[in-house]
Amino acid sequence: MIIMDKRRARLRDELAAAFETHPLEDGMDHPAERIMERALQSEETRHVLEELRRCALDATRPDFAAAVLRCLGGCAQAGIPAWRTALVRDALAMDEIEIRDATVQAAEWWGGQAMRSVLGAHVEPVPWLRAYIQDVVEDLRTGHVPGWGNHARQ
Repeated sequence: MIIMDKRRARLRDELAAAFETHPLEDGMDHPAERIMERALQSEETRHVLEELRRCALDATRPDFAAAVLRCLGGCAQAGIPAWRTALVRDALAMDEIEIRDATVQAAEWWGGQAMRSVLGAHVEPVPWLRAYIQDVVEDLRTGHVPGWGNHARQ
């Protein structure tokens, strides 16, 4: 258990350092994605997903949580669709708008009927985010290729 706790802490620390060193930019790959992908390729995938979920739902560090969510959206290995759907549902229920915005971006990248359903069922109180969600739902309905924050990834 102690070894697992150290690995989880190391993952959090590596991600935090990557976000501190390299600002997130719409449409650009980020070193944190490589950190996540490397961790997800380990034998401890289940524990890595648990830690990434904890990070993504960390209301005490909304900037960090949002950055994790944005980068998770770019990770093809980020859990099975059911894990992604549950994460999106839980993150959309957060009070922090930055986390909800990042969640919509990740859901847009992941795509699919399940994401469309979760986004469509969400009642968003903030008008600009509600409009963004409606655009993403429509894009997913029509099969539009997703883009991070409405910008095609480079």
